[in-house]
Amino acid sequence: MIQCDELNPMMRFQSYFNTAIALIQGYNGTTPLVHYLKQYFAVEKKHGAKDRKYIAHLCYSYYRLGHALKELTVKERLRIALFFAEKMPGYWNGLYKPDWIKNWSDDLVERVAYVEQQYPVFSIQHIYPWKEEMSAGIDLAELCYAQFTQPDLFIRLRPGKEEQVKQKLKIAEIHFTEIEKASLAMANGTKLDTVLNIDEEAVIQDLNSQRIGRFFPADILSSPIKVWDCCAASGGKSILVKDTLGNIDLTVSDARNSILHNLQARFEKAKLTQYNAFQADLSTSTFQPTENAFDLVICDAPCTGSGTWSRTPEQLSFFGTDKITLFTALQKKISQNIISTVKPGGYLMYITCSLFKRENEDIVNLLLAENKSLELVKLELLKGYHQKSDTMFVALLKRKS
Repeated sequence: MIQCDELNPMMRFQSYFNTAIALIQGYNGTTPLVHYLKQYFAVEKKHGAKDRKYIAHLCYSYYRLGHALKELTVKERLRIALFFAEKMPGYWNGLYKPDWIKNWSDDLVERVAYVEQQYPVFSIQHIYPWKEEMSAGIDLAELCYAQFTQPDLFIRLRPGKEEQVKQKLKIAEIHFTEIEKASLAMANGTKLDTVLNIDEEAVIQDLNSQRIGRFFPADILSSPIKVWDCCAASGGKSILVKDTLGNIDLTVSDARNSILHNLQARFEKAKLTQYNAFQADLSTSTFQPTENAFDLVICDAPCTGSGTWSRTPEQLSFFGTDKITLFTALQKKISQNIISTVKPGGYLMYITCSLFKRENEDIVNLLLAENKSLELVKLELLKGYHQKSDTMFVALLKRKS
């Protein structure tokens, strides 16, 4: 068998292209693309590190097309996706006719315009064909263009560790951009495990997830502040609220015991040792809340995750709006179940990483309509598609005294 490294560059990149087509044709979206590719490469040992990189890039580029031009063959769509994903043809030029090479501008808008000429049925906005479902303030065209930009890796520096972390990164010659005093951005895929004490010195956390901290209320007089992170997942927001508010009495919960086990290991690394934890499915009618227990309840609700699809574009490609209906049913049950746990004068923070108003504004409006004891303090869609980060929705509600 001829190895990819033995082929001339043009043949090698054609081989990558053919392999990606076969992988895409065999993928059904039921598992994350990263796991699907990892399983394939574990079996096919012939692919070296460079081969894996290019093949994975092709697959991810394909799914960045979302729902556009789905009537075309995989081969044709992959060519178009790669045309959008690359600023210049490079070794890929053997896959294209001369006219495409001639129009391969380094400006994505110009490349998109050329494809619109070749395929009159195409519009960049077909990538996300649900304009009427979007939350207020989203620029659909800008969102679609941004789908072809690889998101950055963001880290949040723990209090007192800021200069220490920056110095370590400089010594390791890892380039970073300082977004804010405690927020750094770097190239996606940057390896940090051997450079930093992850979670103790810095938390890997998307930029807008970090900015949730701006919504933590500053007028809570309790000491310690009783906080419940009710859908805690990996615990990133629990560490954030500890770093932001300081003296807190923290409770965490999740529907999955395995998640709580992983969270415990992460908290140990973060030196967060004083907290309460329990397993609970908050979407069931059997959940019995403790009334008037918390000054702040953080509900990072299960959602479509549509605000993160630039990182997981396969989810965009296989998405249907029926999933919005499924998640909104969960969100309604969970949010209604936790309202009574908020103390009078306390706060409920509702968060999603969704682009869709049914998961965002509509849930908040429903909470306000059905619970007269609540008032809206602040609501915002933290758009990330213009800054290589995720999009988050956050609403802070206060329970009247």
